[in-house]
Amino acid sequence: MEFDYQELIESVQDLVFAVGRNGKVLYCNRQFARFFGQSKTRLRGASLFDFIHPSDFSRTERALKETLQGLSRTLEVRLLAQDGVPYYFSTNMTPIIENGHVVGAVGISRDINERIKLEQQITDLKNFQESILQSMQAGLVTIDHNGVITSFNAGAAEVLHCSAQEAVGQTLAGVMGAEAAAVFLQPSARGEALANREMPLKTRAGQDIHIGFTITPLLDNRGQRSGTILSFKDISQIKRMQAEVIRMDRLASLGVLASGIAHEIKNPLAGIKAMAQSLQEDLPPEESGRDYLDRIVRQVNRLDGLLKTFFDFARPRPPQRKMHRIQDILHEVFTLVDKRLQEGDIEWACEVAQETPTVYVDFNQIQQVILNLIINAIDAMEQGGRLFIEVEPYKGDGSHFIAADNEPAGKYIEIAVSDTGTGIARENLETIFDPFFTTKSQGTGLGLSIVYRILAAHHGEISVSSEVGEGTTFRVLLPTEEETDEGEYTRR
Repeated sequence: MEFDYQELIESVQDLVFAVGRNGKVLYCNRQFARFFGQSKTRLRGASLFDFIHPSDFSRTERALKETLQGLSRTLEVRLLAQDGVPYYFSTNMTPIIENGHVVGAVGISRDINERIKLEQQITDLKNFQESILQSMQAGLVTIDHNGVITSFNAGAAEVLHCSAQEAVGQTLAGVMGAEAAAVFLQPSARGEALANREMPLKTRAGQDIHIGFTITPLLDNRGQRSGTILSFKDISQIKRMQAEVIRMDRLASLGVLASGIAHEIKNPLAGIKAMAQSLQEDLPPEESGRDYLDRIVRQVNRLDGLLKTFFDFARPRPPQRKMHRIQDILHEVFTLVDKRLQEGDIEWACEVAQETPTVYVDFNQIQQVILNLIINAIDAMEQGGRLFIEVEPYKGDGSHFIAADNEPAGKYIEIAVSDTGTGIARENLETIFDPFFTTKSQGTGLGLSIVYRILAAHHGEISVSSEVGEGTTFRVLLPTEEETDEGEYTRR
């Protein structure tokens, strides 16, 4: 029966060997000798470590030591074939016990190269797919049947201001909000796909953005739906650009209309004023009707001033741009509004960063821009408050502006005009730059429209953020360089 066992060991395809406590080979089967290209006699007495890849020495030494202490161990090691090429083997080591003492170890090594190669291919494929997903600028999120996020790429983290570590394992509602989750998960429950949809979204950081998204069912290898794939992109910039184009078209159309109306009204007004002044000259001062003529002249003058505003809006004067210090422009503005600030019990402060460069602007037009913004702030603080103006080089983060996004540093300065007034309702933020929009009883609704057109003519920009009851901040970009005919910029 002993011979049968010996023949069985010799005929197996696994590598079978026995080593003593010193790690020397006591026995090996034919497959062991064949793999190393040596005779069984020559292999007897060789060190086990002569056949192991040096990188696996420590693990093998530790496993052998524990086996010689009476414990069975299994490990994966690379054995060096006769040509020096390493092959992966799964080796099980069992102690040899005689008279109650461990005198050596028996090892059985099975070739696992195909399994290792397959695992490596799977790992490489997974890493390849993961690198593609993580390099996508668009956000991509997968969700299981329970609405729990199972994957979350870098694009999603950037758009939603939430890391993958924070998102994976959480519900979609917890990361993107209950309303958004209802939109994203409802169609997937019916197994439908939605493509090229848009919706507003509030990030976990409290930022309002607009996303374009596509929803696709996630299928397993049997074609059964196992979840949902949500891909999305922040299109806030695109939406703002669309709004800018619409606003510019509206401004152009209303400019032509305002110019025509103003021209048609101006001539009759001039005639009315001339006749009223002529009658004033004919009537003695004590005549009762003279008071009515005085009122007519005052109202005509008021209308004439309104028409001038219309003309400024309809046919703005091209800016005469030169290099100016923003400090000089601000000084002129505060000289004009100082009395109103004192009368309105408004504290004010102005900070200009030392490294702020000069700006390439029309002095008077930019003065008008800042003056209008400050007057609006004063009007919003009827019970007093605080006005703060901050000027610094634009940092180029693109969070508030469109034209300056990705522009080089130093090309613009940013002026922030903040007040603690009544604020602007969210529904009005998109329309405050439209002509004739106003919430003031005596306003014309052209002040911010003129500001907008002046800045557009300067290749600048304006944005606004506001909270009702807390205040408003207008941010203005002004160029520091002159644009050449080739579209490049040159600092004067």
